Amino acid sequence: METPLTGRRLWQVASAIRQRVLVLRNRRYVDLQCEMQNVISDLQDFGRVQRNLELCLNHGWWAAANSVADQAARLTRAVPFSCQQIERAVNARIPLIPSIREVLAELQETEEEFSELRYYPENNCLAVVTEAIELENVYLGEFEVQLHIDRIGIPQDRAAYRVVALDAHPAARNDQVTHPHVSEERLCAGDAGAAIESAMVSGRIGDLFVLVRSVLTTYNAQSAYVPLGDWQGSACHDCGSTIGGDETYYCSSCDEDYCSDCTSCCTLCEESTCLGCLSTCPVCEDRFCPSCMVKCPDCGQRICRTCLTESKCSCHEEEPAKEEEDHDDDASSARGAAEVAGAGHIGAGEAT
Repeated sequence: METPLTGRRLWQVASAIRQRVLVLRNRRYVDLQCEMQNVISDLQDFGRVQRNLELCLNHGWWAAANSVADQAARLTRAVPFSCQQIERAVNARIPLIPSIREVLAELQETEEEFSELRYYPENNCLAVVTEAIELENVYLGEFEVQLHIDRIGIPQDRAAYRVVALDAHPAARNDQVTHPHVSEERLCAGDAGAAIESAMVSGRIGDLFVLVRSVLTTYNAQSAYVPLGDWQGSACHDCGSTIGGDETYYCSSCDEDYCSDCTSCCTLCEESTCLGCLSTCPVCEDRFCPSCMVKCPDCGQRICRTCLTESKCSCHEEEPAKEEEDHDDDASSARGAAEVAGAGHIGAGEAT
């Protein structure tokens, strides 16, 4: 829930921001201590390798000595790297520690710049709202830029600040992209990224919000998650490509929009139907929409209405063949009876 930033609350927020900057400065010394400990560990390993090598030489263990020498070579490569890390930690820029009054003044200036400064105590989050943004005639709406104070300066956490669309007009192909440079509420700041990071770790909150707003009001097609040229329209439900209104084909069978490559026409009713909803009639082998495919009442096979009306189902073709076979059997039986009767007459004549 949003809380007004006035009086004591404003002072508490300024104090929390200053405390985070102070933590960042102290972390520099912690990093330095860790790198120095790494060098000490490497030197201790050198001592162990030296003792092992001396033991091998005393006993004439030449194969083992070769393995120990390889260990020494690896340590020789590791030590310079550890020393470089110490130098990096020593030369790292030390954040200036602003006073609480300076941070307080920064917050007040931010409120004047954006007309409103919001605070969400449950997340310890500061936020400002931009004006409605429109880039190259594409309306994107207002955005809330949120800064989570507890996450300031955590390098592995890119979520210290987020950009939330208040009146979302996302890209047609991806509803998580609410701005060409914002995906899943995270900003691709490009060249402004370093300046935003510097403002954040120095407690210059007003500069941070202004820099983020500047990125939001600028369009760079080279770094866009979705180019503005592909922003409007709808996405094909099958392949995901962006399609304009004149290029959209509606499939009434599944109630979705498709591009021309993912649709075809039903052979019978000629309705536009997506390829996934079209079925092939096993009799005529043409493609039909679900409404034009029916079950044969005799065998249950799904065929097109035309083939059913013309009795072309394969089960209908088997019946004449069976009738002809039965007729042939009857004729054979009749011939057999006649032959038997003829043989009887012949036998009677011979007896006479």
